[in-house]
Amino acid sequence: MTGPAVQRFEPFSFLHAAALLSIVVVTIAAIRTVRRGGRADGARGTERAIGAAFIVVWCAVHGWWLLPPRLNPVTTLPLQMCHWTALASGFYLVTRWPRLAALLYFWGLGLCTQALITPALEEGPATHVFWYFWLSHGMIVGVAAYALAVHGYRPSWRDWRFASVAGGVYAAVAISIDLAIGANYGFLGPSKPALPTIVDALGPWPQRLPVIFAIVVGMMALLMLPWAFVRPARAQ
Repeated sequence: MTGPAVQRFEPFSFLHAAALLSIVVVTIAAIRTVRRGGRADGARGTERAIGAAFIVVWCAVHGWWLLPPRLNPVTTLPLQMCHWTALASGFYLVTRWPRLAALLYFWGLGLCTQALITPALEEGPATHVFWYFWLSHGMIVGVAAYALAVHGYRPSWRDWRFASVAGGVYAAVAISIDLAIGANYGFLGPSKPALPTIVDALGPWPQRLPVIFAIVVGMMALLMLPWAFVRPARAQ
């Protein structure tokens, strides 16, 4: 039999800490392994294999949720920002396209890390939902760190503008869908998440929308400041 700790996930628990530590350890190990070899190009085949494998996993998991009886347009569509940022991590490993590195840096490190601190997750290790949640979010932050440390990606204000405009397009689409079907994709809909998140402290809808937008743009600008006086070096 499986106990409650296996069936359910509790934020700020030992399991939560273990999941975060695992992401840190795997990311550092990957970076050190490649850098120890002295050439990022030598890891190109491995990167592509990992990226392609994750894309397949992403499609399989979200495709599974789109099939009856699991399909619920309000909750199971792959429309959260973290869903698309995770997919970008797979395509970045395959292509090394700098625009994807920009999304991983500004969206991933700036926004999706909130999901690591206050996960909107109830399922425990006995379910595939738990493992996919941590795999996908681990890919987001891990590949972002990898692009910086191994590929030499350096953000620019042009990248910040690109990420901001892309975020605005995402928000417009998400809000439209949220209002049309009563969902809360992107945490931009009228409802609030079932589990505690930063959205709880931002007031009622729609008054909280300008606050969310200001926080998002401000957070991405803060992430740009360390690089403001550094000459950008694009991904290899």
